[in-house]
Order: sequence, then structure tokens, then C-alpha cells
Amino acid sequence: MAEAGQVIMPMSAAHLSETASWSNDVGRLELARTILAGSRGWQMRDVLAVRADEFRSTLATFAGLAARPVRPVVTVAPFAALGAGVRGSVREATVPPEIPDEWRMGYLSTLSNLVYAACLLDRESTPRGSLSGWLHRVQGFSLWLESERNRSKVERRRSARLFAAADMRTELARAAAGIGATPDQTNRWVERAWDSDDLGAPGISFFRSVMVDKMLAGARWEANDLTDLMYLCTAAGYADHVVGERRTIGLLGQTVRRLGASVRLHTKLASVVDACAARRDSV
Repeated sequence: MAEAGQVIMPMSAAHLSETASWSNDVGRLELARTILAGSRGWQMRDVLAVRADEFRSTLATFAGLAARPVRPVVTVAPFAALGAGVRGSVREATVPPEIPDEWRMGYLSTLSNLVYAACLLDRESTPRGSLSGWLHRVQGFSLWLESERNRSKVERRRSARLFAAADMRTELARAAAGIGATPDQTNRWVERAWDSDDLGAPGISFFRSVMVDKMLAGARWEANDLTDLMYLCTAAGYADHVVGERRTIGLLGQTVRRLGASVRLHTKLASVVDACAARRDSV
């Protein structure tokens, strides 16, 4: 269905990093071929870029400031999945001067796809930064919250939301600086908007909600939880279907019901195929 153009199955940076870590060459090759053929150049924009756009947009709306609209989250823009211009280690690709202007997009798209193929097929996995500091901080707060049983669930949820706000403070500060929002305007947005279920920013709303629910459940945190939350929550804000492992999908389901979101969640790939086929056949 994807290759026939009936559905869009975008690739993300999480696919690149997780596939590249496989030591099984045959399995990695088959998965890489499936990802590249199924995505057909479509990508989910890097989650940090999506969140930056969302923070700028919702903060600008609150403060009455100008900000560029949120860019398409599912896109064929070259290198969109890698967050060029957002992550410090990823630079914008340059076009050689001998390439005519009318060929510029074709050149960058071809180069982008070659880079993705290299990431998927390279036997040396892409190195990841350490998440030990984040994991220690989140687990420590979760344990403290679990011990505060004398507080009501409303109070504990508010405390968890405040922790989430502190956890995102660097992203928020960069967004505020990008649109020229003052510290006072930013603080007033946090005070007035942060305790709402829907922040007017789909990816951030899903991420904060799932993070808070996981803390309230007293679940143990693992290093890969940040990847799952960042990518699946961003996808849930913009996609029709999201598939993931049972634990994260279960938490996402609580947020879908709370926000009345339309995204359909799955724990098996076969379920996604059946849902897409049923929709295709009904058209």
C-alpha cells in the first residue's frame, strides 16, 4: 500500500538509530530495505525540530508575537529526519556551486537518501549520547512522587506536570528567545497554560501527558523510555496510526482518551495493515 501511494509510512531518526544498532547483517538489510521502500522518501521531521516549532507557535500565540507556522511534520524535505540546523552535531548540507539551481532539490534529496541508507546499513552502529543523568533525575522524582501518598491525585499530577516543565526548560527558553518573548511572558504562559490538558501543541501535549501518567503509575524508568516517548508521542500528535510496544501504547491510550484525539494505536504491525486496508477498501 505504501509503495502504491495509498498510505504514507514515514521514516524517523529512531528507525535509523535503532536499526543501525542491529548486529544481524541479514536482518538489518531486510529491515532497511523495508523502511526505505515503504517510506518512499517520506520522513517524520526530527522530534526536537517539531517540538521547537510547537513551543514557538503556542508561546507566540499567547504573547501576541509573530512566529513562523509549524512546518509539516511528515515531509519529503531532505535531511528532515536528522534535524539539520537544530541538533548541534548535524549541519545543513551544502550544494556544490556547479549544480544548477533547478537541480538543487534533486541533488539534496538523492544525497539525503544515500545518507539514510548508509545509517541503516553501516555495521558500526550510530553512537548515542548518555541518558544516565536524565534517567537518574526522572527515576528519582518518580520515587519521591510515589512516596507522597498523603497527597491527592490532583496534587500529585500537578507536581509531575511542574517537573515536566522544568525538564523542558531549555527547549522553552530557546523557543522564547527565537520569537523575542520576554522571561515575564514565558513565565505567564507556564503559569496560565501549563496545567491545561491540551497545550495547543500536539507533540508536547502528548509527551507531557504520557510522562506524567508514567510517573503517577510508579513505573520503573529505562533509558529507552525517552526515545519511545519522544518519537511515539510526536507521531501520535500528527499521524492517523501509531504502532509500538504494549507498555508505551497503553500509556498513550490514556492520553488519547483524555484529549479525545483521533489517532489509532496498535501493538502489532498486522493490526495497522488491517486498519489501513479496511479504510482503503471503504473509499
